[in-house]
Amino acid sequence: MSGYTVIDVETTGLSPERHDRIVEIGVVYVSDEGHIQDKWSTLVNPGRDVGPTRIHGISASDVLGAPRFEDLAPYVLRAVAGRTIVAHNAPFDLRFLTHEMRRAGIDGGDRPAALCTMQWSTAYLDAPSRRLIDCCHASGIQLDHAHSALADATATAQLLGHYLSLSDRQPPWDEILQSSRSHPWPPFDRPYPRVGMVSRSAPSAVEEAWMGSVVSQMPRAADARTDSYLAVLETAMLDGVLDEDEQAALVSLAVESGLTRQHVLRIHHQYVLDMAKVATHDHVVTAAEHAELVRTSQILGLGPDDLEHALAVAWREAEAGHSAPRRESTADITLETGDRVSFTGDMAVDRPVWEARAQTAGLTTGGVTKKAKLLVASDPNSLSSKANKARSYGVPIVSEGAFDSLLTDFERTTLTPTV
Repeated sequence: MSGYTVIDVETTGLSPERHDRIVEIGVVYVSDEGHIQDKWSTLVNPGRDVGPTRIHGISASDVLGAPRFEDLAPYVLRAVAGRTIVAHNAPFDLRFLTHEMRRAGIDGGDRPAALCTMQWSTAYLDAPSRRLIDCCHASGIQLDHAHSALADATATAQLLGHYLSLSDRQPPWDEILQSSRSHPWPPFDRPYPRVGMVSRSAPSAVEEAWMGSVVSQMPRAADARTDSYLAVLETAMLDGVLDEDEQAALVSLAVESGLTRQHVLRIHHQYVLDMAKVATHDHVVTAAEHAELVRTSQILGLGPDDLEHALAVAWREAEAGHSAPRRESTADITLETGDRVSFTGDMAVDRPVWEARAQTAGLTTGGVTKKAKLLVASDPNSLSSKANKARSYGVPIVSEGAFDSLLTDFERTTLTPTV
């Protein structure tokens, strides 16, 4: 078998490990050439409260007659076996999918490889935002009813088709294809249960306009793990609070992604700083914008002094005429002795010069491997073989300027003589 299966889920919360469940699933079948072949969706009775109705638009009444995931599991298995799963922020959807499948008695072993359209968007789209709606806008794709599983899955399928078209139907993710299509899903040899699909009765919720416009202008994280974390965080912040369960779920997500507490604190500080830069770019911060900055800072566990510092930096840059945040954020990346760094493309600084400086500081250089810390590219949107391999491995791709800043910080700690 071959082809792609695009999946999107709406959930009761952020963490299946903390008993959150799927409340809606959308499935779209896409050919190897990128053509949509079929689709289906249904609400799912989670056997518990439905979670944030104000975000996904699904009420408890909506799911009363909906099937349980246990009844849907054989059909989901048939949809993914021998195919490549695709999702926008795939780590999030895959966590829920594999957890629900195991709960239904279908254990496919380790989490299968999947293609993430959010991760690959940096290669194909001229848009800084990670959000599906912004990636669709950059691709000329119409997305109505965001946060509806079928609408999001269909838009993601169209985004996949856009990528395949730009790559002349010869996608650079061969390793993902081979791994995903050979994943050892168990056979299902029992009769398929009769399942009545149930559609939602109300449109999905709409996020606040100012926050959405700001997020659209904020930079992507160079590290896909951080982008995935921020995508989940932004969804959680739509209702204006992070309750204790959401905070605990985000901690679990950060730990699973390999992000330390210090990483997360740096990410939160950078997030507020980037918001402040967007707000000050027009040299006016309205009362509504300031209130949103205060709210976001509080949600992220930052104090008034942290926000004042972020605004001070943003205002200085606005007055200097370069307040817009950079296209890429490396706040979560810290170089350590022995880290492997790779290079690709024609560099402004000769590659041997970069390599010598990196080696002198205590780093190693060479080709891209799964353990590489990052890839330095003359253009982070590069589709070179090294860049494609880095994306498949989840290795961050950064520009020369970003690497220079990272390396300079690293040199201060390793090359500064102690007295």
